[in-house]
Amino acid sequence: GQRRTPMIDVVILMVAALLVPFLTNAFVAQVMLLVGLYALMGMGLNIELGLAGLLDLGFVAFFAIGAYATALLTSDSPLALAHLSFWEALPVATLCAAAGGFIFGLPVLRVRGDYLALATLGLGEIVRIIVVSDMAAPAIGGAQGIVGIPRPKLIDHPMVSQLSLYYLTFALACLVAFAAWRLQHSPVGRAWTAARDDEDVAATLGLDLVRSKLRAYVLGAAFAGVAGALFATTLGSVFPQSLRLDVSINVLALLVIGGLGSLPGVFV
Repeated sequence: GQRRTPMIDVVILMVAALLVPFLTNAFVAQVMLLVGLYALMGMGLNIELGLAGLLDLGFVAFFAIGAYATALLTSDSPLALAHLSFWEALPVATLCAAAGGFIFGLPVLRVRGDYLALATLGLGEIVRIIVVSDMAAPAIGGAQGIVGIPRPKLIDHPMVSQLSLYYLTFALACLVAFAAWRLQHSPVGRAWTAARDDEDVAATLGLDLVRSKLRAYVLGAAFAGVAGALFATTLGSVFPQSLRLDVSINVLALLVIGGLGSLPGVFV
């Protein structure tokens, strides 16, 4: 018979996820909500590492940017910069994370291998130190974090139940998975894999390596920003303790177990 495409595997996994709340208890649904957040981040890191070959050990930095941007734009705390809805803040938080990826990636992506891993690890630690520092506390709350982040509203009704948040995560994961699948099978995705397999050959064939890597890095950061925004609104608060290095390590482990470059593997 004809071999199934990876996208069909993803659809099967998503249908199974759709039925989880009806077949299990509330605790399992809560765990699956967390799994959905990690899947969102995993799809971002899969673009960077699985397709483009960029070992990013500071991936949590972009997750943090998305979470803090959402908190500052939506919360009712004194630190709030605006009082937007989640739906208004989501694209802004995504763009902030993507901008962070562009600003950091532009100088750093000229290095390779272990040096790139160390540079990105440093980024994650820099962001963590900034968010807990007393210097930044007046702007982003320091160790006390930011509280009072409202839940998303659907037609003026707050999504307060775990079930509604689960399906919100599910819907965003579907959108991101579709975008990731289209990217993987586009000329851009093929350029990423060519550079990952052999940078020297790809450069000889005329591929702009820095631009190709930067595109992957920015898109991966944007996906992490989406996950961070969803994390902030689900928890109702953001604290630096939730944004440690082990988040990046967990996402990396998710990819290694599921298979680098495999979109269905992110969900497994």
